[in-house]
Formats: sequence, structure tokens, C-alpha cells
Amino acid sequence: MFKVVTDPRFTHPVSVLVPVDGGHTEQTFRATFRVLPSTEADSHDLSTNAGVDAFLRRIVVNLDDIADEEGHPLPYSEELRDRVFAPTYVKLALLRTYTAALGKARAGN
Repeated sequence: MFKVVTDPRFTHPVSVLVPVDGGHTEQTFRATFRVLPSTEADSHDLSTNAGVDAFLRRIVVNLDDIADEEGHPLPYSEELRDRVFAPTYVKLALLRTYTAALGKARAGN
């Protein structure tokens, strides 16, 4: 039976390829996403940084497994969210994770 959920959310690991000298290092964290209705998702302009930021602010509900440079865990806050969103490679990883999760759900239905 399919259940209609008012505010669907899911948590997935996000793999980020962080550029380093001579290549990349993979780092991961967990993000909880809100599933937007298609009409709202379509209203976001993902061709600009401002549009991507606005979209991510709507879909990302929580971030876990994030630490500072010394490895101390950082609690979720809007300030932390904005710091995490700053690098383009993190934005791309979040978008890739969100769309892959929705695509998998659609392919299975």
C-alpha cells in the first residue's frame, strides 16, 4: 500500500570528493532531505549559485557527521548549513545524492 505523507523526508549519506593537491579525497556526512513537490522543485533556477542555494535551503533539513578541522563534532545550525553549502563541490554532492535518491524511488515505482 502506498502511503501519502504530508512532509516526506529521508536521510542518506553524502559522499563529497574534496579537491586536494594532485587529486581528491572522499569525505562523507549524512543529510536529511525534504522531498519537494515537483511544482515547487521546478520553480528553482538551478543554473545560478543563488538558485542552487535557495533550493538546497528548502531540501536540506539536517546535517550529521560534520566536524571542525580538529575533528570535534559540530551541531547542526543554519550557520553550519551555510558554511557546508559554500564550496561548489559540496553543493554538487548534495544535489547528486538528492536526485539519485528520487530517481531510484521513481524507478522502483
